[in-house]
Amino acid sequence: MTAFDPLANTYDADFTNTQIGRYLRDKVQQRLVQRFRLNDHVLELGCGTGEDALFLADNGIRVTATDASEEMLNIAREKTQNQPLVTVQKLDLQHPALPNEPAPFSDAMQGQKFDGVFSNFGALNCLESWDLLALWLSNRVKRKGVLAFGVMSPYCLWELLWFGLHGDFKTALRRLRGSDFEGLPITYPTINRLTREFSPYFKQISVKPLGLFLPPSNAFAVVEKRPKLLQALTALENRFGNWSLLSMLADHYWIVFEKK
Repeated sequence: MTAFDPLANTYDADFTNTQIGRYLRDKVQQRLVQRFRLNDHVLELGCGTGEDALFLADNGIRVTATDASEEMLNIAREKTQNQPLVTVQKLDLQHPALPNEPAPFSDAMQGQKFDGVFSNFGALNCLESWDLLALWLSNRVKRKGVLAFGVMSPYCLWELLWFGLHGDFKTALRRLRGSDFEGLPITYPTINRLTREFSPYFKQISVKPLGLFLPPSNAFAVVEKRPKLLQALTALENRFGNWSLLSMLADHYWIVFEKK
């Protein structure tokens, strides 16, 4: 069992189907269809319950959706069972392979070439470094192929201010010192660090904030029960949500690379 298995059955209710969750996912999906085209074959890392894979497939994009959590994958398989453009497959980026099994960064998906790769809402934060992932992807992505990642920022202004003002300094400062989830280390790389680790094979072409004025998921309820506040924050998100210089202050930054 992985750390995320217990979250699977309630993930859509707790995040996907919330007002803020729907807004953020819609924003991500708009960005994905700007990068991937009809008939592309893309790899998803950390597919969760399969929402983004299903959306892309409904737009004519073939998706190999992967995750480490069998419980998440079971829901993704059920959700996409009538969509032939989605293949759901287990891929654990965190743990080394058992003896005589393919390692996640060596033999898995041997021979497959993808038009692009994406990962949403912090799946890459479950790694402590990204150079091996960059190397593995460099052998799986076509030239000029795109990587698009939603990565939790180390300087989430909402989290720092909200939890700091309420005296919860452990939560307010967790990203600055790193944290863990059910024993799984969570790392919050800067844009510069992630760019540096991917730079031997990929060049950064874009970075934007995601969840700059809207809160992280641990504070959704605070805002959603205040409709006027939610409306005001959403308006600010719409106005400033593409300002690259503010990316490091958001809950996530959305970073895009291109294969050299």
